[in-house]
Amino acid sequence: MASDPTNTLQLVPETLLKKRHDLDQLRAKRAAAALTNPLIPRKRVSDKSKVVRVIRPETILIQARHRRNYDTRFKRVQKKGMQKRAEKKCVTKVKVWNAEKEEEVDEKELEKQRLAAEASAAAAAAAAKEEEKSDDEEIQSVSEEEVDDKGMVEDKTDKNKTSKKVTAKTDPIDITSQYQKIPYKANSVGASTVFAILLRPTAHDTPKTVKKTLSSLRLRRVREGVFLPYTEAVRKMLHLVEPYVLYGVPSLETISDLVRRRGFCRIEGKRVPLADNNVIEKELGDLGLICVEDLVQVLSKGGLDGMDMETAGGKDRVGEQEGTFFKVARFLWPFRMTSRKSKFQRRMLDLKDGKLYGDQGEAINGYIREML
Repeated sequence: MASDPTNTLQLVPETLLKKRHDLDQLRAKRAAAALTNPLIPRKRVSDKSKVVRVIRPETILIQARHRRNYDTRFKRVQKKGMQKRAEKKCVTKVKVWNAEKEEEVDEKELEKQRLAAEASAAAAAAAAKEEEKSDDEEIQSVSEEEVDDKGMVEDKTDKNKTSKKVTAKTDPIDITSQYQKIPYKANSVGASTVFAILLRPTAHDTPKTVKKTLSSLRLRRVREGVFLPYTEAVRKMLHLVEPYVLYGVPSLETISDLVRRRGFCRIEGKRVPLADNNVIEKELGDLGLICVEDLVQVLSKGGLDGMDMETAGGKDRVGEQEGTFFKVARFLWPFRMTSRKSKFQRRMLDLKDGKLYGDQGEAINGYIREML
């Protein structure tokens, strides 16, 4: 008996048929749209990208005034130098360090806390004396028949204990035990290497002369940092663009953290991470540098090792060491740092860095650790 052909047909689920129908309908719509208007892209543009930016006339005037002021300052420093605005000698300052919390404390705030603690301690002592006087008056007024002698003695001792506890809580701040005064260099005079960070964007209110100077220092993006030899020429260039940069003398530990955590190198014009010492040995092996520790030593000493001309072996030897430093600095890609304040702190809490720019000396180490 011949088999019925209807029994061999497979049943297709209704949901699958609906999906096929929807896909066919979508293809037909796209084909019709391509025929009527072929320039419309298939990807839909969101409404958020069509926001029109409105610049007020006041903003344009402010940017023009800033550009004029920066240009005037650049020409003045280029012609006359920093004059009295930059010291030619090493300046030493003192900072207060909290040993328990391991952080720097403002000396003015510490003085305010000390005065407030002394005032509260004096008020607590006066209150304790008044309580003792009132207790003595109450004890004298109570008759000897109603109160036992032992009870009186116990009351007095309890009052003395409470007064001691109050005075112990409000002791003044002891600066010698909890806080330490540490001297540090407040400028970079006498240093061989400095680390410079671009703090401000150079978009609208920046003169072309400032942009050209920053570009020659390899500072092109905001919060990018580079190592520079602190020669007389570099010092003048940093003075010219001082409102835009933050620079100082990094310590050996800070340089090591920078290279290990934020270190990238330049290989054939590409940004490559320093993940292996083989990269260093391949690119800088002819200079005797084979690992990260060698890079840190060269960057910390500026290629000069702090030596004189005679101890360094003459001008030729110094030139070789300077060339080594420049090759290492060019080999490393500019370090991309993070912001010291988060977006929430900047926008919602309106926390700003204020007048933080220029030469910071050894204090640059704390700012670098905040931006790592």
